[in-house]
Amino acid sequence: MKQPGLVVYDLDGVITRKDTFTALVMSRLIRSPMRIFRSLPAAVLLRSERKALASRRIAEIALSGMTDDSYSDLAERLGRRFAADAKWIRGDTVQRIRRQHEQGARIVIATASEHRLAHALLAAAEIPHDLLSASHLSATAYGFRVADHRVGDRKVEALRELGEPIEHAEFVTDSLTDLPTAQAAARVVLIGASERTRRRFAECGVRIHDAS
Repeated sequence: MKQPGLVVYDLDGVITRKDTFTALVMSRLIRSPMRIFRSLPAAVLLRSERKALASRRIAEIALSGMTDDSYSDLAERLGRRFAADAKWIRGDTVQRIRRQHEQGARIVIATASEHRLAHALLAAAEIPHDLLSASHLSATAYGFRVADHRVGDRKVEALRELGEPIEHAEFVTDSLTDLPTAQAAARVVLIGASERTRRRFAECGVRIHDAS
């Protein structure tokens, strides 16, 4: 098979086995019963069509009271912890990325996880990449809000804004929310995907290729 010139990787579920930003949010919530209580109304909506909005609201509650420095410290600490844990990192995917990069492919990591957290994990795990496209937070008087959530349609839109020709790329994902990016990509590889995701991709005309 010809080596692709551009390979775009999702992070959560593909490079990691778990959701990185959710883990960060949970680490904040469990330290404060009040924050857990405040997040309950939004948590009820997590299984509804308003899931993305609910997730952002829970994140904002969890990050309330944080300064930019304290958030950066937390993101760095957790990113390094995740990178060092074999239960978190998919070693086969990391080796695949390293091999493709050595062969001259441009590697882009496109993730809904937060930018500083994703950057810390990738650096600590020594995962080569040419560009990171990730969600961004914005500071407020009370903590942070999710200013740019790169999920769903926004993920592929951000890649285009960054000048990445997704129409010529191999896209590696596990997530049904990445269907818009998968439909735009030249080639799609699923790693860690559920049967539901595989079935839905196929129903939408997305041809799935083997990861080898």
